[in-house]
Amino acid sequence: MHLTNEQLNEYLDNASTERAEIETHLDSCDECAARLSALQALFTDLDSLPDVELSTNLAARFSPRPSLTPQLPRWLTLTATLQAAAALVALIVAIPFFSIMIPQIETPSFTTWLFELQSLWTSWLDTLSTFQLPITQFPNLPAYPVELSTLFIALSIVSIFWIFGNGLLLRNHRHS
Repeated sequence: MHLTNEQLNEYLDNASTERAEIETHLDSCDECAARLSALQALFTDLDSLPDVELSTNLAARFSPRPSLTPQLPRWLTLTATLQAAAALVALIVAIPFFSIMIPQIETPSFTTWLFELQSLWTSWLDTLSTFQLPITQFPNLPAYPVELSTLFIALSIVSIFWIFGNGLLLRNHRHS
């Protein structure tokens, strides 16, 4: 049985735990001794080669650049921009409605102002609860009136989930 190339390389690197057995085998086997001599000559030739500088630093392509900030994918950036634009348009459209519903209140104290604001809010909610939106799109179904306040509450809940989901999406993307 002959020595493997791995055993000969470990012997040359002084990393073999079977050094005595390998030396005994090399004394009796001319083929393995010739292979060892060929490996020694190869390593000597490799060590005698001059160090060559590469024209391009290949490691720079694969090492992380700390100066660059991580970029979000283009589709995610576009989606977030469109959502922000839609929210801004909705805010601009809602300003006149809120200015009509909540007129400016000039009161001498904060508590009076807070009380008037609360009474306006309650009257607005009362108005919403009495306003009913009949559903007449489907004539075969019985018409169940839908209160506008229920629609606003549902819209608020959906908006909160939407904001929360976008926050999770962006947070998970930053961590990956």
